[in-house]
Amino acid sequence: MQLHRDREAFEQAGVELAVIGQGTPRHARAFKEDQGLEFTLLVDPDRRTYKAAGAKVGSVSELLGPRVALRALRAVASERVIQGRTIGHPAQLGGVLVVAPGGAVVWSHLADDAGDNPPNDVVLDAARAATEPA
Repeated sequence: MQLHRDREAFEQAGVELAVIGQGTPRHARAFKEDQGLEFTLLVDPDRRTYKAAGAKVGSVSELLGPRVALRALRAVASERVIQGRTIGHPAQLGGVLVVAPGGAVVWSHLADDAGDNPPNDVVLDAARAATEPA
């Protein structure tokens, strides 16, 4: 997921990005420094938030299948995304949740496979809608 590449658009919309990873606080600090990222990075080594959100643990085909491999090659070629060392459960799939200011999850996308990420503009539209007055 490359939400950080559109961080400025999210900030201009009044949206704060936060990522939850599986590592430790030390892993989070190192990851942010290595990648030059500027957003909130929380850690959940027990994966409780993943379970609460309904994110699944992927099967072999959901992690290494032809469709996943093709998306990975495209990401490497077009976005210069390189997979780093895996921290935590290697088969844990992720997702994107848009949480409104009151704490309600108003939009979500849970990954069906390792390469299943929604486009940033779709997430941004959902986030903008969540911050608009009713």
